[in-house]
Amino acid sequence: MPLANLRGTSSSQPYCTLHAKELRQTMPSMRTAVLRALAPALSAALVIGGIDVPHAKVSPTSRALEDQTYPDKWPFDARDLTPQDPSDDQLFYLIPKFVQHAGAECRESLTKYYGCVLPDNGDVLDLCSSWTSHYPKGFKAKRCAALGLNALELLANPSKTEWTVQNLNKDPTLPYDDNSFDVVTNSLSADYLTSPLEVFKEIRRVLKPGGLAAMAFTNRCFPSKVVPCWTRPFTEPSHARIIASYYHYAGFDDEDISVVDVSPDGWVGQRDPMIVVQARKAPAGQMGSLEALA
Repeated sequence: MPLANLRGTSSSQPYCTLHAKELRQTMPSMRTAVLRALAPALSAALVIGGIDVPHAKVSPTSRALEDQTYPDKWPFDARDLTPQDPSDDQLFYLIPKFVQHAGAECRESLTKYYGCVLPDNGDVLDLCSSWTSHYPKGFKAKRCAALGLNALELLANPSKTEWTVQNLNKDPTLPYDDNSFDVVTNSLSADYLTSPLEVFKEIRRVLKPGGLAAMAFTNRCFPSKVVPCWTRPFTEPSHARIIASYYHYAGFDDEDISVVDVSPDGWVGQRDPMIVVQARKAPAGQMGSLEALA
């Protein structure tokens, strides 16, 4: 096309103006086509692991478990699970840390997720808990057990009905009966567990049949305390696969493990991600992975 035709037409209207009009005329049909193409992904984002999570989205992280396979044996050793600072975590938390560990939009999104999964008048356990569990404001469970490292923080937690100080990196055995809880949560602390297999087996033990475990994480951490495997590489899909592997080797069935991306809207780098890896304990009467392997 001659250069003159790029600058204008015989009607003296700019070339770009004419094409803008044509584009506006085609926009409704283009928009319809795009929405139709996205419909399967959008619907998949709404129901994840049988749970309606309206603000979830499809992303590389939410797809992290597609075609996921696992070695026959537990793949992590001491080099993967010994932090740079292996000192007693209870000393690290001797002075209460009444601070937030995620951005405001991330916390709001996690709270909305918990609003989707926490049962009314149910039994809930929050592991590695602190002065906030990020549960919805006014949420009241029949039983809400908070287990963490600092007594003052746990006392300030508005959701709890009971609390226990326990360092899971020293004693991963949970002080609760089998089949006790409808939901077990862990907000932003799974990356600090140095005995994750033992802890996740305990989570499975204390969940009621059909109960849900939900491990939430973002991209913030105490670098000296995070386990090394979390940093190789330091990406959300890798982190989701690590937590999924904890569930897998603890005996949760692979089809009951899923990733929920509830990150706030915005470009990566402008907001923190918020990811939840959830797993459901098999209902009573169904054989789980550990029993099948026995």
